[in-house]
Amino acid sequence: MTMDLRGRGHSEITPPGTYGWHSHILDLLAIGEFFGEASFGLVGHSMGGFIGMELAASYPERCHALVLIDALGVPEPSALVAIAQSVSRLGRTYPSSAAAVSHVRDSGLIAPWNTFWDRYIEWELAPGPGATVQCRTSLSAVQEDAADAAEHDVYALWSRIRCPTLLIRATTPLGSNGGLVVSAADAERFAADFGVATVVNLDVDHYTVLVDPAAIGEIDHFMRSSDR
Repeated sequence: MTMDLRGRGHSEITPPGTYGWHSHILDLLAIGEFFGEASFGLVGHSMGGFIGMELAASYPERCHALVLIDALGVPEPSALVAIAQSVSRLGRTYPSSAAAVSHVRDSGLIAPWNTFWDRYIEWELAPGPGATVQCRTSLSAVQEDAADAAEHDVYALWSRIRCPTLLIRATTPLGSNGGLVVSAADAERFAADFGVATVVNLDVDHYTVLVDPAAIGEIDHFMRSSDR
């Protein structure tokens, strides 16, 4: 199954002070309990990957397999600039769904663009004031999570992860002047130092990795081989 983190997509926007990695982890654990799963495999992209790392490190009995999609350590500075540009779609209104799609497409951060991204942006929209539309994802939720993330030492989590872990690393920089979210040095050290880790490098970027057939195939194979 898939889920939208609180404050994202079609999940509830909760009050200020209810975000941060720990809150998201508790939501994931509650979903596992709801479905009667004492232990589960977890796939996380970007911040979702960091939340997965924290869950696997803090609740090792609850996570038997972990997939990190382009999330591992501190991103290169130029990648953070590109991610901030992506977040700029939030907290604003658009005169139409087509205008919202055009805003994201014309940013050049997702390339190649295809109909999947048209559908995704349209799915993320909700009615705004008057005849406008706006993104469902809460800008304040993203900002609170970003502030919380800055308090975590992601590198300290590596040695605490005991379950088999697959890292799907995007090797194409974000945008024309962007950087990499997972550096080559971090990926090499992660693979060398931790026997439970497998690293797969793919010639896609931080966003297009989500729809890349090779990435999907690697994740499917890993999860099936790790299934209990």
